[in-house]
Amino acid sequence: MLNVQYIISKEKISGIKEDDALMKKKIFAIDDEEELLEIIRINLGSANFDVELFSSAEKALEQLKKNIIPDLILLDIMMDGMDGYEFCKALRENAVYQNIPVIFLSAKSEEFDKVLGLELGGDDYLTKPFSIKELISRIKAVLRRSSSAGSSNTEKSSSTQIIKYKGLELNPESYRLTIDSKNVKLTKTEFELLHLFLRTPEKVFSRDNIIDSVRGNNVYVVDRTIDVHIMNLRKKLGPYKNIVTTFSGVGYGFKETE
Repeated sequence: MLNVQYIISKEKISGIKEDDALMKKKIFAIDDEEELLEIIRINLGSANFDVELFSSAEKALEQLKKNIIPDLILLDIMMDGMDGYEFCKALRENAVYQNIPVIFLSAKSEEFDKVLGLELGGDDYLTKPFSIKELISRIKAVLRRSSSAGSSNTEKSSSTQIIKYKGLELNPESYRLTIDSKNVKLTKTEFELLHLFLRTPEKVFSRDNIIDSVRGNNVYVVDRTIDVHIMNLRKKLGPYKNIVTTFSGVGYGFKETE
């Protein structure tokens, strides 16, 4: 049943003009609250987005398997069957879907929940209840970053070159890391962090620098989020964990190992 807090968001948002580049972008909205889905459909439709609604993660997966790929996914966490965390993890482990931007929409407001959502590959996290205007603003920001990242990858061939360091081999096109010829699974954020450090070994990045370089602006993030990503990345690097170094009072960067 719809929480009464959402009633304030039922008004139709009118007069919002989207940038031409963002018009008619396809959005999947996945939530088991039917009234909230209807609010999203009406208001995002008024903002010229093409919205498709799903009451479960399983139904959205069925549509993805038909090769209907959205430009962005709005994703609830607490749902029967497959929850939002599981769905996002499944996306990031699939080469076809792994770059679809995801914005979590959830009543789970603890910092741990937000950190976990970002750790699993979410691009933003919006706590319920939220205003429709803020939701549209977040969608536009994430789509712009996604579009900009795509253009950057196309224009800068160096960013797609395989990077090798001792027993490490990083392939940005396939998001693949091998360590001593063995595949190692990284989350999207862990991969982007390692890619950032390896392609700019002469630089030391503050947490703010890392947030701007890996995620972009206007995303919910706290200092501890970066620390969690770094900690998990080091664990997965095994014998090469010390190449990701903490520079006291500054931040993180790459360091040659013996």
